[in-house]
Amino acid sequence: MAAKAAVLGKSKLRSKRSKYGSGLHVHVLVAEALTMLDEDTPVSACFDHEDWAWLVVRRKLFVWKHSGEEVAKLQCSELTLPASDLNHHARLACVFPNPNDTVSMSVMAVSPEGIIRYWENVSREDRYVDVNADLQGQEGQLLSGALPLGCLLATTTGDLLLLTPIDAGRQMTVQCRAVGRPRGMLAGFGRRMSSLIFGGTGSQAEGVKVQSVLVSDGEDMDGKFLHILTGGKLQKWELWDDGEKLLLEFDVETALAHCLCQVVYDDECDATELKTWLLDMQVNRDGVTILAAGCNNYQAVCKVHYAFCSVATNRGVPVDFSMFTVTKHNTLYQPGREDEIHSHRFLLSDPFSSSAFIYTPNTVLCTSATIHGYEIEKTEFSSLGERILGAGSVHKQAVFFTTTRAFVTLQPSSQLDISGNLSSMTVAEDSWRNESALMSIVGDDQLHDMSISEDKTSRLKAALLHFVRRNMRDAQAIVEDVLPSTMTSAPDSLLDKIVISLGQQLLDDFPALDPRWAESIPQDVSSTSTSLILMHQLEDKQKAHKYFVTFLREIGIWERMCGVTEARQMAPTCLVLREHTEKLVAANVLRGLHTIYPSVVDSGIRKVLSKRQTVSPGTALTPQDLFYREVSRIDDIFWGLVQVELELIESSDVSSVDCITFLSHTNTIFEGVLKEVADCRAAQATMFVNSTVEQYKDYVPWTARSGTTGLRSLLTKQHKLTVENGIPESMDSHTRSALVRQLVNLSDNILAGYATQVEALGVDVSVERRRTLKKKYESERYRLIQPLLQCEAYEEAMFLGEKYADFRVLTQMCELTDNDDRLQRYMTQFSQEGFAQFVFATYVAEGKQARLFSQPAAHDAELTAFLQLHGSLRWIHDVHTRNFIGAAQTLKTLAIEEQANLPKKKTLLSLSKLAALASDEPAGAVEEIVDVVNLEQDIVLHQEGLPLEVLTAEGLDKGIMPVLTPEELIEVYIGEANVRANEFDFKKALDLLEFIPTTDLQRQSMIDDLKLKIWCAAILQDSWDDIETDGSLEGIKDTILFRTIELASLDGLPMDGYLPSVQSLLSCEELGDLRHSAAFKYLVQAGYEYLQAKETRARTP
Repeated sequence: MAAKAAVLGKSKLRSKRSKYGSGLHVHVLVAEALTMLDEDTPVSACFDHEDWAWLVVRRKLFVWKHSGEEVAKLQCSELTLPASDLNHHARLACVFPNPNDTVSMSVMAVSPEGIIRYWENVSREDRYVDVNADLQGQEGQLLSGALPLGCLLATTTGDLLLLTPIDAGRQMTVQCRAVGRPRGMLAGFGRRMSSLIFGGTGSQAEGVKVQSVLVSDGEDMDGKFLHILTGGKLQKWELWDDGEKLLLEFDVETALAHCLCQVVYDDECDATELKTWLLDMQVNRDGVTILAAGCNNYQAVCKVHYAFCSVATNRGVPVDFSMFTVTKHNTLYQPGREDEIHSHRFLLSDPFSSSAFIYTPNTVLCTSATIHGYEIEKTEFSSLGERILGAGSVHKQAVFFTTTRAFVTLQPSSQLDISGNLSSMTVAEDSWRNESALMSIVGDDQLHDMSISEDKTSRLKAALLHFVRRNMRDAQAIVEDVLPSTMTSAPDSLLDKIVISLGQQLLDDFPALDPRWAESIPQDVSSTSTSLILMHQLEDKQKAHKYFVTFLREIGIWERMCGVTEARQMAPTCLVLREHTEKLVAANVLRGLHTIYPSVVDSGIRKVLSKRQTVSPGTALTPQDLFYREVSRIDDIFWGLVQVELELIESSDVSSVDCITFLSHTNTIFEGVLKEVADCRAAQATMFVNSTVEQYKDYVPWTARSGTTGLRSLLTKQHKLTVENGIPESMDSHTRSALVRQLVNLSDNILAGYATQVEALGVDVSVERRRTLKKKYESERYRLIQPLLQCEAYEEAMFLGEKYADFRVLTQMCELTDNDDRLQRYMTQFSQEGFAQFVFATYVAEGKQARLFSQPAAHDAELTAFLQLHGSLRWIHDVHTRNFIGAAQTLKTLAIEEQANLPKKKTLLSLSKLAALASDEPAGAVEEIVDVVNLEQDIVLHQEGLPLEVLTAEGLDKGIMPVLTPEELIEVYIGEANVRANEFDFKKALDLLEFIPTTDLQRQSMIDDLKLKIWCAAILQDSWDDIETDGSLEGIKDTILFRTIELASLDGLPMDGYLPSVQSLLSCEELGDLRHSAAFKYLVQAGYEYLQAKETRARTP
């Protein structure tokens, strides 16, 4: 490890202000204070990423700005701390912006006894206020900034107090509130938060400390999240100025013991035999990482093993560590000297990086927080009494403050982020010189041969080697010869194919100095690694690939790249190169997991090599050597692991416990590899792009491809195996919880691929293609998450449902847990996405319409919009909201549209009229509705008046008969089924003609034809041959025809209004032979004449 800061000599300490190699400033007062330290002087330091640092020496507190704008113009404040019998510490001080202005800084410090001293303006050293926090015999341990709420004070026994500066009139003061006092949801829990953390004072151990308190921004501007590590547990709280809420609690100590038993001791000991320590905690990308230690008390030589435990607190309630990484660092356990273990702290300089720094007062160890067994780089700070006073992150750099050198910046000497994420595509000049050893195996003669080779890929590699040696002229000349700038860019061009070919060569490179590979290395192939160790070979490949990408950019090839055919799809060349980076990351992570699960990964490797029919060229090469060399096919391991699982499940010789263990370990491997790949992809989102990427909407990354060996298909199969063969067969709650968490991660990986693919298609592609993919995504989404509901893992289902907006899952979860408050919150949270409409539709589909009308007023707009398409429910909502005229309109429309049930139509008409009469609308609007309703009710009355025998003959049931139109009613009244039809029936048929709208001439002609048909039917009801034609009209008066006419005349209707002309009647074909009868014609004509004369006399005064 290389220290990036210059050593701080006395000459520099004497200067007024010095800027050291770390880039951070130390004021002369601080420098002088450091020179006067002796071994017993109580001293400590802290600094933050906001450019401020503070040093505590005895009762003196020095505060200065270490970086940022105008740093040289700012003074160092020398403040005096409250008197105390105990040593002050920098961790009990906090520097933050003045709450009353935007220029000055404020300082709050707390003595171990609980005396708070607050400087509103740090530049006014003599103006402060003291407040007694009343710790009741406890000691202050840690002060954390929680702005804008104030500062959070943790005591040695687990109490938390919120210290808030407030304006008390003439001067500021500090208000103290014990977080956890009886207020709101915490009522009755007592003053101490320790009673919350430990479940009651009776179970709290004497002297239990808060190991760490981390403060981060809450979901809104007014709140903060707290992560508290104490008493073997991790808690996450949400804190506001007037209250707090416990979000989750996780038993770290139990999970730690279980993982240590499994990983370190191979399950050969019991968790109760282990002694564990939780030492420190830092924020990571998904929650927190905890530095922990443990040992087996029953071993003769008891070693303390140190591990990183990652807990994903941003995904709901955790059931296990999201990652557990054992480091190579260990110490000898000595009873009575546990302070040496507690002195271990650690630092994550970047939450998105895997590099971690474990430090004690004299030593810093750099390793990986995610890769098991990663090599440790060590730096000692023990010369001339030097010791570390504090550590922190400044601009994502690890910075340590020591007694003799002040600020020291440390970085891994490899200059490569262990996770494989490239923080920059620019390589420093000294890195080029140092790392060019990777290419040193290529001699000048071989490089010359490569430069003139007929193989263009070899020549491009020669250009790369020249570039690494900083021989830019030769590199550029070879590139111009192989890929001239005049070459046209097009998909699958020579340029793209050569670039990808060389990239794959670097991935699948042979370790040239490994004698076991001597017979396998092609003669014309140059190697990029000189290492014999597999992990180092993979690291060298990462570095070589990094140089290759930089070469493509700086030599002018990058923007010329277009696309290549990859896995039967056209893919942007730059994204294929990103895939190479991701597979290198996957190989490194898999190699680390291989050390933890050797039998699992070995079995998968054997299955893969068998499928490839790979034969070792020598007996010394292991399956691991053969497999890890071909990094481009590293993803084959997933297929191999799934195949082994299927064989184990089908085998009768393997117990269910062994199957579940293998399944769980495989899930962990899937999760570990894909998580690092996803992080790598996110970190490089803007790096692996050029001007052609947007042209490839169909591109699907390797982690989301389907097909027999596609990773999406394998993840789906792994999900199915976990659901069907894992969770149901798990015998204990811990295993079941672990499998559930793994199921969440599998689902998350699959759905993330789908979501990215749907989003990438955009709006320019075919609507049908986008709809098909989205439909498949939504179907898979529910299928993947629904098993979590079945096993009552509601929090996990909620996490995925919210992340991927699966409204069906979220609705079902709220129903199953009877959590209407959460359902209402979702309606607000996903209001733009139509969640409320989905819930309403679900209620209708499930016959729970009544729930629609118990919705809060806040969702009236969504409900009204939804009910526009559900008139049968809309009128109820209108009545509920006292919109009676709207209800009347809706009911009227429903009644007119009702065709299946006459009683229902009658009811709807009655309700419509009732609603209209109840409204406050103007009389005209009400009468308009009532008139239409009355008309419809008249038609209903005509149908209800049908004789029972007619209904029976027509196959109609009076209680549930369908609605008949006026035309259909006329046909029934005058039809053959009405064998006992009389004048009243025909009069009703004539009345029904009034209800047929006459919208045009064609419609009027139809009504005239129907009128003729009615009268013809009336005529045919009698036998006209039996009526005498002796001049007397008495005979025709008893016919249905003339009785119907008489009945119509009694209603005051004129004959020309309801009777057809005698000519049209006598010529109607429906009368058949009767129309040719002279007697019939005489009787009808005479009858007409008689009726007309009678009507004329009636009109004469």
